[in-house]
Amino acid sequence: MNRAGASKPDEPSESEVVVVLSTADFDSEVWTNKQHLSLGLANRGARVIYIESLGLRQPQFSGSDLRRLVSKLFAKAHPGEAAERPSNLEVVAPRVIPLHRHRFIRWINRAIMDGTIKRRLPSSYILWTFSPLTYGLETRAQAVIYHSVDLLHTLPRLPARVLQDAESRLLGRADEVIASSKGVASHLRALGRDGVLLWENVADTELFAGAITERGYQAIFAGNLTPSKVDVELLQELVEAGIPLVLAGPKGIDGTGDAQFDGLLLDSRVTYLGNLSLSELARQVGMSKVGLIPYRLNGYTGGVFPMKVFEYLSAGLSVVSTELPSLIGSEIPGLELATRITFVDEVRKALDGFDDREALNRQEFAMSRSWRERVDQAVNLLDRVSPERST
Repeated sequence: MNRAGASKPDEPSESEVVVVLSTADFDSEVWTNKQHLSLGLANRGARVIYIESLGLRQPQFSGSDLRRLVSKLFAKAHPGEAAERPSNLEVVAPRVIPLHRHRFIRWINRAIMDGTIKRRLPSSYILWTFSPLTYGLETRAQAVIYHSVDLLHTLPRLPARVLQDAESRLLGRADEVIASSKGVASHLRALGRDGVLLWENVADTELFAGAITERGYQAIFAGNLTPSKVDVELLQELVEAGIPLVLAGPKGIDGTGDAQFDGLLLDSRVTYLGNLSLSELARQVGMSKVGLIPYRLNGYTGGVFPMKVFEYLSAGLSVVSTELPSLIGSEIPGLELATRITFVDEVRKALDGFDDREALNRQEFAMSRSWRERVDQAVNLLDRVSPERST
């Protein structure tokens, strides 16, 4: 039955299966929308089958990439972590060859997916895919949701043409299409898709709001330390200007070289915390006054709405970001956009002008941008697309 108009979103049916095709492994070092949404749906009662990354990035002849290639060929689920997941959330690692730009390899991969993944799936399911390349998982789905969180075709070493062709086909099949930023939404509309839903990234706001301790005079950046996204020169300018800098996050997680960060992380004026659990990260963010988003402006970041915006704000921090298209024109209290020339001055101004009352206002604004509300939206969306629940 369609229960639209109820004051609270319906719980998914116990028999409802959501197959999530992700672009990230479930136990990756930094969680994003894919894992949070999947866990949230499972906690709300849906049976979730989480298919891990297909390995879209072309491997190089390096030790880390060769290990990645082997892991994709001989992949299996991760039973060591299963006890920490709900019993109705199953993680599946696909055995594929991560050389997707080659037609013959894609033919092999489709045969592999048919023989390993598809035969494990139930006869009835909803496909929620974050990847435009699906190897036909949508053909047996009752309904398809395409959730685009990145302009994947702009990233180096990804098969751009293959992804673009797959995305065009998927947009014609999908029952609902979601974009995580204005840039991604514009891209999808330019391909002829109407009715794109804008779901900008949210955060675990309750966790960050509850972890605040005594604040120090410091600015923090929390995220992947990758030179394709983060402007390391801008961070170095902050250090040279005498601004206490805290960094948290993994290096080179996307396979890019991290040599550019080596000097910065070894600088005695920088506190590098490495990769932290979400609770540890929340505590460290709560000890700071300013949250940084020092992203480069390029084709990829043109489609990025950083999850850390609301992580920082829910902890009461002021936020200083470069002029990301997704943030331009947004009315977010406590967010200041800066050019490369003004970035250091804006950070210093935010540190010197930090006000506890304004911090509380920022927290109040951010609290509605939580995973709790986002999972409510997701459950309502499943209700709309599910043939069984709309009759």
